Amino acid sequence: MLSPARRIQLLCLPHAGGSAVMYHAWRARLAEVAEVRPVDLPGHGSRRREPPAQDIGALARALAAELAPGIGGPYALYGHSFGAVVAFELAHRLSELTGPPVALIVSGRNSPRTPHTLPPLYDAPAAELLRGLRTLDGSLPAIEDSPELLDLFLPPLRADLRMTETYRRPARLPLLSCPVHVFAGDLDPIVDEAGLAAWAAETTGPCRVGTLRGGHMVTGSTELSAAIADVLTAKV
Repeated sequence: MLSPARRIQLLCLPHAGGSAVMYHAWRARLAEVAEVRPVDLPGHGSRRREPPAQDIGALARALAAELAPGIGGPYALYGHSFGAVVAFELAHRLSELTGPPVALIVSGRNSPRTPHTLPPLYDAPAAELLRGLRTLDGSLPAIEDSPELLDLFLPPLRADLRMTETYRRPARLPLLSCPVHVFAGDLDPIVDEAGLAAWAAETTGPCRVGTLRGGHMVTGSTELSAAIADVLTAKV
């Protein structure tokens, strides 16, 4: 195992409705190469009592101010789906405060320049929204069967979905200088080859696109964590 001083900090941003808990298993999987720092967003997980964010740019600015003091060496960013866009914006904010990351790693999301093409779910009736989640392997039976849990889960989920489904890349953002690594399941219904390749337009550095076995929710895949370990090992 690398010494703590040489391991990269990996800041992990969750998908819509998700929390830091989804990345706890990565601490062991990536312990050889990274210090995994799962990030909870307002309204989620350990921050569930806070109002959920309504704007990705404002969210990224707030997260950067919170996270920057704890970054004392090389760091990378990872985000899945909605979290990919948050990680993208956060990479810009942290670059201003601490210097650029060694890599931006994203999965399950077309580039920030690619409009969301599927019918939006953020304002759909609850039953329709839950059906949409099931098509993305994102259903939560324990929550779906409990009206009380649904009342807690749906508002922050809708806020996240609205942000990602209506996102428009700010024209003022400069290009990143770090490598960008893009991953997606080969059966993911919300990405396409052109949209994934368009991430290359966001950086002056290299951009690599990789395909994994699976659908949209690939964050639990050992294939993904192994690929991320390879990316980070190359940066050490």
